[in-house]
Amino acid sequence: MKYVVIVFATAVIVFLAATVYYKGMPKFATPSGVSVTSTEVAESPVATITPTPVDDSTVLIDTIKAALVAKHGSPAASLKITVSKIEGDFAQGGASVEGGGGMWFAAKVEGQWNLVWDGNGVIECSDIASYPGFPKSMIPECWNTPTEKIITR
Repeated sequence: MKYVVIVFATAVIVFLAATVYYKGMPKFATPSGVSVTSTEVAESPVATITPTPVDDSTVLIDTIKAALVAKHGSPAASLKITVSKIEGDFAQGGASVEGGGGMWFAAKVEGQWNLVWDGNGVIECSDIASYPGFPKSMIPECWNTPTEKIITR
């Protein structure tokens, strides 16, 4: 009987060691704290609401989303818009949704952001011709359809 207990204990230890070796240590959820809030109502002076200044990238994101919805239809409303770079009056970023996405470029004209180009792939030179000041760091080259060549800006 003594040997049966020793063999059983050894088998359990070997099983646990093999499980940890092949599958790693089990991951346990971290405990979360409990938040306690007071329900007492205290008299306070009348609060004054100060308008929060709107960040230029927030305006840019809203403008790009509206432009993409206008251009591509209502499915574009579910896009997540990100801004990756703003250089003066020019910006670039991405638009994504589960399963894919693309890039966009924008320019600020008379204080308003305008969508210049969106999509994937090569940018047509004709799309950015109206914006000669677009930074070369954002769009280093474009496709010239009449000559069928890549143009380095």
